[in-house]
Parts: sequence; C-alpha cells; structure tokens
Amino acid sequence: MLAAVHVDERVQLGGVDVREPLVLEGHERKMLAGHAMRTTHTSLVAAVGLMLVAGVAQAQFYVGGNVGAVAASGPELEGHDNDRGGVCDEFINPLFADVPGCTAPRRPGDSWMTEFDGATSVFAGAAAGYRLPVRGTRASRFRLEMEYFHRTTAFDASADVRFGAGASEFAADNAGEVVLAEDRLGSIAGHNVFGNVYWDFTSRGRFTPYVGIGVGVAFTEAGYGALGLLNNDPARIASAADLPNADEVRRNLAGTVVSEQANLKDTVRGYQVLFGVDYALDESMSLGVKGRWVGFDSFSSGGAWDLLRSHASELRLDGSEPVAYEIKLDNLRLFGASLELKYQP
Repeated sequence: MLAAVHVDERVQLGGVDVREPLVLEGHERKMLAGHAMRTTHTSLVAAVGLMLVAGVAQAQFYVGGNVGAVAASGPELEGHDNDRGGVCDEFINPLFADVPGCTAPRRPGDSWMTEFDGATSVFAGAAAGYRLPVRGTRASRFRLEMEYFHRTTAFDASADVRFGAGASEFAADNAGEVVLAEDRLGSIAGHNVFGNVYWDFTSRGRFTPYVGIGVGVAFTEAGYGALGLLNNDPARIASAADLPNADEVRRNLAGTVVSEQANLKDTVRGYQVLFGVDYALDESMSLGVKGRWVGFDSFSSGGAWDLLRSHASELRLDGSEPVAYEIKLDNLRLFGASLELKYQP
C-alpha cells in the first residue's frame, strides 16, 4: 500500500469550523514536494540575482577628460637601405655589369644615424574606469581604467647624418664628393590607447593622491624627410676612380640628388607610469593634477626614395632592382602633466 500524508482540511458544519484529516496519496505528495523544491530554487536564483545587481550598483564607475602638455625626448634615427651605389647604378654607369659585385646577390647598402633634439606639445584625452567594492559598500583602493589620448609633437628639425659602412658614395663619405646629407623629422603624432591600474591612497579631506601603471599601443605617424646632394664638379666625384669609363660616371653622378618626403606609420607598444592627486568638488565631480612618464618601443617603417641620384628608386632601367629604405626611431619617451576632470554618476 502507498504511504499517505495527513493534512488538516477546514470544513463548515453548521457554521462551525471543524478540522478533519485529508489523505493525500503518494503521487499527490510528490507533486506537493516538487512544488516546494521549485519555490526554493526560484527564491535562490532571485537572491543571487539581487546580490549581483547590488554589486553592480555599488561599482563606482566614472568618466573623465584631461588636457595638458608633454615634453618629448629627442628621437634617435637609424636608417639603412639596399642601394648598391652609383657605380652599380645602370642609370649612372652603363657598364655596371663589368664592376665586381654589381651583379652579385644583394647585400645591405647604406646605413646611417641621426639624432634630434626634444620638443614640447599639448595633448588631450578621455578615460572611463571603475572601482569595485571589497566587501559591503567599502570601496577598493584599486581602479581599472581605459584611456585614450592624442598628441602631435612638431620637431620640425633637420640634422646631419653619420654614415656607417655601406656601398654608396654617401656611405663612403668621400672628401668633397658629398655636399649635403641630412635627415629631417617633422611631426610625430600618436593615437594612444592604454589600460591603466591605479592605487588610491587614503583621502586627506577632499584630496586623494594616487599612483598607477599602464600598458597599451600607439598608432603613430612620423613625418620623415631626407636630402643628399653630390658635388656639381665631376672632378670631385672620387667614387668613380679606376673605372674604364670614369669620366662618364663622374659626369652622370655630379650634382645628383637623393631625396625623400613621406609620412611613415607604425603601431608600437607603450608603457606608462602615472601619479597625481584629485580634489573632490562635490559627491560626483573631482578636479585633479596628473603626471605621467610614457615610453614606447621602436618605431619602424620605410619606403622607396622619391629620388635616387636624381632618378627613380631603381638600379636597373627595366625596374628589376628597386631600392628601398627603412628607418627606426628610438628614445621615444614623453613626460607629461595635465588637468583632469572626473565625473562619477
């Protein structure tokens, strides 16, 4: 026989409430137990949901904007190309094939270095972040933040290059042959996106000092220019000596120009250290002063010369040996200070 459960049921007898036992069979008892379990599960889910909502509600989200100035350190430029030099240039020397090495496998050509002075500029940015509670409603001292800032630093400077070992008349640095050899750095512009972590110190009244670190990327563009000029006097073109057609090569090389003007692009990694202090204007707004040191990995980019010895960036008339250059910028560092306004809803 199935077990039974007794439940009191209230009935009316002559206007008087009387309790009598109500017998539930086994399947009815299972239905009652299932209903109780569903009710308990629903209550548990609701409780967890309320806890999650409460946690999000307690999270201290904020947005901010800042504007300030940066001092950029002087970039160090290192360049190289795959030029073979004027004596291997078919535009300059029709008998290039008779010169040893001119038809051998390509090797690195010129290499050079240039140093520039630092410069200053303004920058502006925006950020969004939050601070989650540690327990209850007590706020953590840690903040997480996504930050964007943009800067365009105008160096607008030219500097003489120092040549290393290479194949061309410029790298050879023959006395009197090279009249001018310089690089030019225009502006360096960067769209910077960083993820930052901050530690807020104990507030001193309305003041809250903090420190932080960040990592990110910088979508960078650099204005690069180059100008090289050989002596107009064929007699000063020493790199053509000992060639059977030396006079022809000297005439063709004399007065020629190497030039370039380009906006080069690269995406580089960045790292920053931040510090500052915020002053609470009211419960939602704060105004602060922020300092930062930012360092970037090497910038690397390149292209073809606008002019190579006054002709296209090629060694052969049929275009079979193009000449390309690549430059690398190092010592890319920023020191900045800014005013920052934060709003916490």
